[in-house]
Amino acid sequence: MTAVPKFARGIDGSKLQPELDSLLEQGWALDQDGMGVKKTYYFKTYFKAVSFVNVVASQSAAKKHHPTITVRIGSVDIHWTTHQPRGLTDKDLTMAQHCDEAAELMGAVQKEEGKKCGPPSPTPSSPGV
Repeated sequence: MTAVPKFARGIDGSKLQPELDSLLEQGWALDQDGMGVKKTYYFKTYFKAVSFVNVVASQSAAKKHHPTITVRIGSVDIHWTTHQPRGLTDKDLTMAQHCDEAAELMGAVQKEEGKKCGPPSPTPSSPGV
């Protein structure tokens, strides 16, 4: 079942719905309760993943709006929601868009290209060699 967006008290959801729809088309998803948006970004190195987090953290501090972030060796999960008043707001959507822009600048890649833990997979040898 798909979550339904729950905008914060005092927010006109009809005005934010087009921006939310655009983010959903760009790979964002509503969280389980519909009160936030989340996305995973993939990077070829841990350093690029952490650099991306630093760019997001800098903008978050400037805007006084902070996400929940989980960093792995080649990926970063970002979750935006507003706690007061509880629910989706324009801050969440604006910062989500900023994340997309920062990820592009930092060289985000498709999931299959992201760095994985452990030794690299062996490359298949050519038949008959």
